[in-house]
Amino acid sequence: MSTTANRPHRNQEPEPVRPWFARLFRRPSPETREAMVRGLAAEPAAPLAAAARMGEALRIAKDKAERCQANADSFARELRETVDTLADRTRERDGAYEERAQLLAWLAALHPSTAVIAPSPDVDEDGWQLLYLVAGGWQMSWHIHPRDAHLFRHVTKVDVTDVRAQWDGHGTVQKYERMHNHVRLLALTAIGDGASTAGTTVSEVRSA
Repeated sequence: MSTTANRPHRNQEPEPVRPWFARLFRRPSPETREAMVRGLAAEPAAPLAAAARMGEALRIAKDKAERCQANADSFARELRETVDTLADRTRERDGAYEERAQLLAWLAALHPSTAVIAPSPDVDEDGWQLLYLVAGGWQMSWHIHPRDAHLFRHVTKVDVTDVRAQWDGHGTVQKYERMHNHVRLLALTAIGDGASTAGTTVSEVRSA
């Protein structure tokens, strides 16, 4: 059988080879070109909108950060003021306790025969002591802080078992009543000795 029919003629141009990826570079259709134009026309607005949203988010974040910083500054300022106030109150308290200790040391010196100091059994901290003294026939007692112990070196130190360091059960109110009664007794004695100030009468002292 002759094969000449299947052979190309000598002067026939061979069909060009079209690889598969050549289809990617084909000219787009008019519909496709129109859609691309519409997309390009609308595309510039998208980045602008995104940038605007990002700018707004940054502004909100900045405002929030500024509020947080303002709150932190306010809290720090209030904390400093509270610490300063507490320090002032602590100094005032310590000053009052120091003056109390000085007056008690003086009172103990005025009653050397009855004043004793002993360890405090009702305070867990080490160094606390109890000052006892008898004035006007009544027992009185006070707790002494360890930092004030040096003020009572002139007071006789005794053990908790000493009879002079046995609490008779008086409370704070009763102690103040005993002190008040003793002050009245001293005032009456002073009046009897003629040592009172001018214009003070015995009836005025008794009515105090």
